[in-house]
Amino acid sequence: MNGPILEMIEGASFAFELLWADESGAPIDLTGCVARFVICPAVSSRALVSCSSGDGSVVLGGPAGTIAVTVAPERTAGLYSDSWKGARYEIRVEFAGGEVSSLLRGAVSMEAALTH
Repeated sequence: MNGPILEMIEGASFAFELLWADESGAPIDLTGCVARFVICPAVSSRALVSCSSGDGSVVLGGPAGTIAVTVAPERTAGLYSDSWKGARYEIRVEFAGGEVSSLLRGAVSMEAALTH
């Protein structure tokens, strides 16, 4: 796993943005790509949360190489459980030609909401 630990609170908005660049620092052109952000339990590939460029919760910045992910509160509301212990995430980008890159992976920490 190469990414930071994402710290989320059940039923709260969560968002982040990253820049995908090559070794020289030039942005990777994401024009025509699709992307998916998924959170899965430690022992399963069954998604706890799934966001994509198709549903608008992942926004690709084309030639700027940016990827913005927004997890709306309703995607985690009422979902806190033992399934979140050891949960992990991945961002995948698929290019128009079919090449798929696993861009970022890491651990997720979910805290139970104090109010509902």
